[in-house]
Amino acid sequence: MKLFERTRIGTMELKNRIAMAPMGTAGLADVDLGYSRRLIEFYAARARGGTGMIITGAAIVNTRLEGGIPHFLPRLTGSEYMARLSELCDAMHHYGSKLVLQLSAGFGRVNYLQWNLIPPISASAVPCFHDPSVTTRELKTEEIGELVMSFAMAAVMAKMAGVDAIEIQGYGGYLIDQFQTALWNKRTDQYGGDLNGRLRFSMEIIGAVRSLVGRDFPIIYKFTPDHYIPGGRTLEEGLEIARRLEQAGVDALHVDGGCYEVWNRVIPSAYEPPACQIPLAEAVKQAVKLPIIAHGKLGDPDVARQVIEEGKADFVALGRPLLADPDWARKVKDGRINDIRPCINCNEACLGKRLSLSCTVNPQTGMEREYALTAIEKKKSVLVIGGGPGGLEAARVAASRGCDVTLWEKSDRLGGKLRLAAVPDFKRDIRPLIHYLSSEVEKAGVKVVLRKQATPELVRQLRPDVVIIATGSKFALPDVPGVEQAHVLSTVDLFEGTKTVGQRVVVIGGGLCGCEAAAWLAGQGKQVAVVEMAGQLIPEGRNVNTMLAIKALLAQSHVEVMTSTKLVAITEKGASVERDGSTQELAADSIVIATGFTPDCSLRDTLEETVPDVVAIGDCAKPRSILDAVWEGFHAARVMQ
Repeated sequence: MKLFERTRIGTMELKNRIAMAPMGTAGLADVDLGYSRRLIEFYAARARGGTGMIITGAAIVNTRLEGGIPHFLPRLTGSEYMARLSELCDAMHHYGSKLVLQLSAGFGRVNYLQWNLIPPISASAVPCFHDPSVTTRELKTEEIGELVMSFAMAAVMAKMAGVDAIEIQGYGGYLIDQFQTALWNKRTDQYGGDLNGRLRFSMEIIGAVRSLVGRDFPIIYKFTPDHYIPGGRTLEEGLEIARRLEQAGVDALHVDGGCYEVWNRVIPSAYEPPACQIPLAEAVKQAVKLPIIAHGKLGDPDVARQVIEEGKADFVALGRPLLADPDWARKVKDGRINDIRPCINCNEACLGKRLSLSCTVNPQTGMEREYALTAIEKKKSVLVIGGGPGGLEAARVAASRGCDVTLWEKSDRLGGKLRLAAVPDFKRDIRPLIHYLSSEVEKAGVKVVLRKQATPELVRQLRPDVVIIATGSKFALPDVPGVEQAHVLSTVDLFEGTKTVGQRVVVIGGGLCGCEAAAWLAGQGKQVAVVEMAGQLIPEGRNVNTMLAIKALLAQSHVEVMTSTKLVAITEKGASVERDGSTQELAADSIVIATGFTPDCSLRDTLEETVPDVVAIGDCAKPRSILDAVWEGFHAARVMQ
């Protein structure tokens, strides 16, 4: 299989064509931002899993000129960081993997401004991304020289520590890319103007690094050939940059697409198709003779294999798929495709509300040593009630620890609300998770009983030591006149297909579920409007990628969006809403209610009186996300004694 061929980048020999893509590792570094034991374990798990090349998240080379987020990322600004970096290199080499250290000159206009006491910098005085009312400070010529030297010194220290190659962070609208791009570089000196001037900073970095590390040390350059925004870089200029980088002597190009303004295309959401960035990589590969590293939803082994075999790229870089399953490469090589724990591209734990890098479907990510599973000291009988994601994960983990596990599911299928969430084709990424969890409980020896409605009497008859309740939540109808009429559907009714939906549809509720329902209906050719009482769609707390992607999907589907609009009543002809102090009638054949669910802990409360150990997880405790259900199921089984 070509995916597992030995190959080279410059003088660096690699055992396969699989790379770990660079990702931010917030929360995993030591307090002084060196490479911690926790971070080493994180990368070692992916090397142990067969990944040929590990590209780290950005390491900062200079902390004097910039505050904010660079002061929370790993750094290589002095010799005090080299010993721990060397330990990281050794950990990779023990498993035959090579370590590529990504180095960053900084964030510039895309830096976070909150609690940042240092004025933001950039190539020019331009608006900051996170707050356009704040303008960046243009870097002075001597400061540019300082960054170039910091970069070169960091590269030397990396080589001395045993790093196999470095990658220059020249993509995505970060500081180096701000110099490269006319939209953000308005300078009139030698570092601005035409493409020669805008590339001068990049070329000086490459030249300074090469002069200190020599020809035998590979330099990889990650860049963006197309920003996908008006005024940003177009592919034509991107290909010219690729040719100039080749002439400058870099050893490989890592191709990315987009920028912060369209972050959902840089780090794709569930709504983007597989291999969504491969056309850019293929175009660059045709323009240069350098090895090309590609990424962008390549977690399906067949897709990754096809990219390599068709010559569209020389390496596939996996980010989130390796968070979900660090053994991805080994399982593919062994032909155990169905054993791969799939990434669902939700971006919740890797980009969203977690303060440290993790994964929705793999709670052990970033906590490889701390959350390692051990055999239970005294075998217990465990009853899991509910076959949704939380119940399946709890059953899997409990069985893997040596417990005798039974799972009851009241319906005729496993998956719970995952089955409904996966109905729209643009949510196809969830479907493999249902299969994975279902097959894992079977392989673990869990006794699964379908069409089994749990009652206190039946539970007491079984006499389990532990009961894990994962029965989910109940749909909540809003308290408005007319809600019981026949043309009113819940999102459960909608995705189960139990009721007919008319041509004109009003969706009540602009959360994620409501927006997805609206986009799905519009994709069927229906005329759809979304009514949301809040001033914006999608509640605060969702990651920016999901928000950008679903809003783009709604716009493409021509869904009418009505925020700051309150449902007053449902009528035979549609819905009565209040907006800007006045009442408006919306004509509709069907009304879809997407205002949420309520928990149901009645079974837990009853069983606690007689069963020694009862725990409620997931939506039955509080309706939330897939992340909460999986994590609570994992930990409920992990901490059992």
